[in-house]
Amino acid sequence: MILFTAFQATGLVEQSVLEGVKNETTNGNDFQGSGYISLAIVYVCATIANILAPAFVFIFGAPVSMFIGASTYFFYVFSFLLPMTWSFYLTSILLGFGAAILWTAEGAYLATNSDEHTTSRNTGIFWALFQSSLLGGNLYVYLSLKADVITRSTRYPLFTVFSVVCAIALAIYAYIIWRWLIERRQQQLQLEPVKRKTALSDVVETLNIAVRLLRTRNMLLLLIPFAYTGFSQTFFQTVYATCIGHSIKYGNTRKRLIGLHGVLLGIGEIVGGGLFGFVTKPKTSSQCALVILIGFFLQIVFYYSAWINFPADAPARETNIESYFQFSSSSSQIIAFVGSFVVGLGDSALNTQLFSVLASRFKSTSASAFALFQLVQGIAAAISFFYAGSLDLQYQLLIVVVFLVLNALTFFGVLFGEITSQSLKDECEQENEVSPLLTT
Repeated sequence: MILFTAFQATGLVEQSVLEGVKNETTNGNDFQGSGYISLAIVYVCATIANILAPAFVFIFGAPVSMFIGASTYFFYVFSFLLPMTWSFYLTSILLGFGAAILWTAEGAYLATNSDEHTTSRNTGIFWALFQSSLLGGNLYVYLSLKADVITRSTRYPLFTVFSVVCAIALAIYAYIIWRWLIERRQQQLQLEPVKRKTALSDVVETLNIAVRLLRTRNMLLLLIPFAYTGFSQTFFQTVYATCIGHSIKYGNTRKRLIGLHGVLLGIGEIVGGGLFGFVTKPKTSSQCALVILIGFFLQIVFYYSAWINFPADAPARETNIESYFQFSSSSSQIIAFVGSFVVGLGDSALNTQLFSVLASRFKSTSASAFALFQLVQGIAAAISFFYAGSLDLQYQLLIVVVFLVLNALTFFGVLFGEITSQSLKDECEQENEVSPLLTT
């Protein structure tokens, strides 16, 4: 929560920050970096690193891996204090690999410190804390940015605070390592080589099962929802925030409104996660389909509001062009920020059901299923970040809406289909190829 309080706010505001950096001329520094390209690099590297991250975590241990992965977030945030093109993109590459290591390690750490009675509770706590990270950092952005251009005098205190916040998170990870080392001294270390060998062989088996999963109907259908999560998160977390900051009609304080978008988005995610995950607790296929349908309509409303509220060139540059409908500044802001909350609700509705489907329909092959999810999501996010700064808003919306419709249709195909991953397990058992991963 503390680490992503700094990073998530950085991700929302970075394109606007870097546009201010390009207007500065200090010691001949000709900065040419792009926040969109940076995040595309992050997702490309994270996608590649996801293949090897499990082996890295098994070799170094979850606590050490979490510290190493979190360190790359610190370097990335710190690079905004003295941005140079080469160092900015270098930290983007490091962040991609670090993100894959961090998330894999946190999953392993969560599993190690949970049992069958506490896994659901601990996962819920983890998700709630993660989503709440959208609140603090973005609230600080809203309170600290008060000009239409983010200058050096504004950037320095902003990212000094974010760097300190990341350092606090690293200190907590270091404490976890210290506790872990104490526990290791109390264990029988002679069994460690055997455990490591088994873990590495399981990584290879996970990849093999993932390839076989791609031959099943359900997994092929779910590739569309996987891709949609990548396209949609790029749009509502970064492109939409940049559109708000680029709207000249919002006045001289338009950059701070990016922070308000992040706060409302986080509130929507938290409310939606509680509503669709803990309160309603959909169990049957019909109940899950109803939640998906609600999420579909919420997201459609959001995309329609973005289309009528922002001009076509808003993702790329400061603009004073009228949108499709001519709204006053106050009316336009109301539409924009209602959309921020609505998309958070809709995203949580779709994500809770996607995780539920993966956990239930692929229970015996969940590690491989989630590996495919991360792979496809990362590729889609990288593609969308590459075109985010050059493609007009309406075409970006067209892409994401097409995938949203296909997402709903394929979701229903999985929920009401007859084939599940159990068929894959049966095939493996017939061939005497059952892995420990299939039975845990």
